[in-house]
Amino acid sequence: MAVKIEKITVKNLGPIQDFSGQFGSFNLVYSKNECGKTFLTEFIIRCLFRNIKRWQFREKGSGKVVLSGLDGSRPVEFVPDTGKKLEDFWESSQPGMPPSLVKILVSKGGEPSIENTGEGIGKSLIKEIFSGISLLDRIDDDKNISRTIKGAEYDEGVISISNTGEGRAYRQAKDDIERLDRLFADLEAKYPGGMLDLLRNEAKIIKSQKEKLYRAKCHEAYVISEKIKKLESQIKEKDDEKLNSLYSDITLYENKTRDFEGMARQLGELKEKCANYQWLKKVAPLYEKFSSGLIKKPGPALIIIAGICTVSAVVFAIFNLMPGILASLAAAVILASFYIYKLSKLSGTAAANDEFNKLVSSFKEKTGRQLTDRAVLNEEIEIQQSYYEKARLLEGQIEQLKRDLNTLEINISHKFYEFTNIYPDKSKWMDAYSSIKSDIRNYRFEMESLNSALLELAVRQAEYIDKDPGIKFNNEEYEKAAKNLEEISGKIFNLETEAAALKHSLCNETGDDITIEWESLIENLRSKREQKQFEFDMLKAQIIAGIIVHGQISLLRNEEDNKIAQGLKSEAVIGPLAQITKKYKHLSLDKDNLIVSDDYKDYYIRDLSTGAREQIMLALRIGFSSKILKQERLFLILDDSFQHSDWLRRQVLVDMLAKIAFDGWQVIYFSMDDHIKTLFDKAGASFKKGDYVCIELGS
Repeated sequence: MAVKIEKITVKNLGPIQDFSGQFGSFNLVYSKNECGKTFLTEFIIRCLFRNIKRWQFREKGSGKVVLSGLDGSRPVEFVPDTGKKLEDFWESSQPGMPPSLVKILVSKGGEPSIENTGEGIGKSLIKEIFSGISLLDRIDDDKNISRTIKGAEYDEGVISISNTGEGRAYRQAKDDIERLDRLFADLEAKYPGGMLDLLRNEAKIIKSQKEKLYRAKCHEAYVISEKIKKLESQIKEKDDEKLNSLYSDITLYENKTRDFEGMARQLGELKEKCANYQWLKKVAPLYEKFSSGLIKKPGPALIIIAGICTVSAVVFAIFNLMPGILASLAAAVILASFYIYKLSKLSGTAAANDEFNKLVSSFKEKTGRQLTDRAVLNEEIEIQQSYYEKARLLEGQIEQLKRDLNTLEINISHKFYEFTNIYPDKSKWMDAYSSIKSDIRNYRFEMESLNSALLELAVRQAEYIDKDPGIKFNNEEYEKAAKNLEEISGKIFNLETEAAALKHSLCNETGDDITIEWESLIENLRSKREQKQFEFDMLKAQIIAGIIVHGQISLLRNEEDNKIAQGLKSEAVIGPLAQITKKYKHLSLDKDNLIVSDDYKDYYIRDLSTGAREQIMLALRIGFSSKILKQERLFLILDDSFQHSDWLRRQVLVDMLAKIAFDGWQVIYFSMDDHIKTLFDKAGASFKKGDYVCIELGS
């Protein structure tokens, strides 16, 4: 009996406030963008399926999905997240059905892929569909049979295994047994007597010498550490930050000094350019006074014209023209009188004219310009006034700069005093600074040398001795004494404890206290030998069993690969592939990668275009579902799975969905594409009433 979704009701799901819909065999849920179709898809998935970790969900909403065909004639209701899911029905009623069938039946959010892999589907799911031996994979999993055992060999009673994991444990167990066997052999050793008194006395003398040298070493370490402390204090007094601040101040002082010198030169130039400004200001009213009363000397034109008039009178007399004579003589008299009047006026302003001429001469001498009128004088005053004002502004800046330089000089001198207790001449500031820097470098170099010496001594601070022990430390003598003492102590130890050392070794092996009786210790060692042999035998058996089981599973995998290859060639799978794509006619596996082929070439699915992958994924959903369920019919939920296909392919894909709907499958397609809606409406026209359902969300 076909399993179908009969009804969906939901409230408060994203943009969907209240929805209730009955579904037929061929269904389209259509909406504009952001109207809730993806929310509704997620709601169906949460209601029906348990294995949904591959998806991420947003709001839950409330409601239910009603299915028919699961439990006889009685519909079954499913709610989000809780309660029984489809996998529970499949696993109880059809043990051979793969639990991951949900991946084939549902696509969400426009995802064409069946699984989140580069090919869109992985080999593990294909195994579930066609071979049914995923149990062997679980048996052969690295958690059960490690990679170390899988890579091992067993031939004629000999195990060849790498030195990792069980291989390392196998070799370690073998070494433990061999070590215990050697300990049993050592039990036959005898305690070697010897002359110990001489060695003990010699060791006492050397030890005393070594202790004296060590005290000298501790005193030398103390002396070096005190020198280091003093150097650290001297370096700390010459703090880098303060020293950098001093250098910055010196540099700033030098820069400001250069600025001061430049500004002083500029001030001199400005003063030179406005040197006559005050004189010009005094000249202006004088020029106005003298120029207003100035009378020019009359020109010769009046006398010449008077002479001409006299000559004219003579000419008129010759011709006895009395009116002409009178007129000419009158004009000559008037012109001569006016000339004489002008001369008399000029003699009265001679002193003023002299002053004016002196002023004009001084102007040219001071400015180099000819004083022709008042405009020239005003122009020169404006020019020199501009230089005068600039000079006054610059003088103020120079005064401020003097104050800044004085403040800087005081600060720098105080900082030098903090470092050196002297006030160096400012001409030697940079040399004094360099000397301080050099001192710090020397202090640090010396401190590094002392630290190296202290490190070589390798004496803890708690062992420092401030009192001079009266002997100078010599490292060669100290090492020689230490070496001699070590050799003698070793001989003493070997002689005194040879038997005890063996007992100590046995106790370390058995975990017994050193005071245990020899008989009990030997018995415990024998028990441990038997325990180690048992552990070795069990580990060996585990490795051999793993090698054999892995080998058998590898043989079965060859049969599994043949089943997968045959399944991929079956008509149930190839038929939908050829019908939907109109190009690809074959499927195969290259290791874990799925390949599709046409009549000319093989293609990895991950290398195909998005549209081509959509078509192939739909064909695989239909083909794999048919292969798994044989005569059973379920539903396909597709959320905009054709959005990347061209319009011709969409027609083929929709027609294929209509065909499987006629064959008893239920198709529920979610879309916001007007063209796909048109194709569904066209295909739905051939269904009986109620079998094609178009639901528009948000309308």
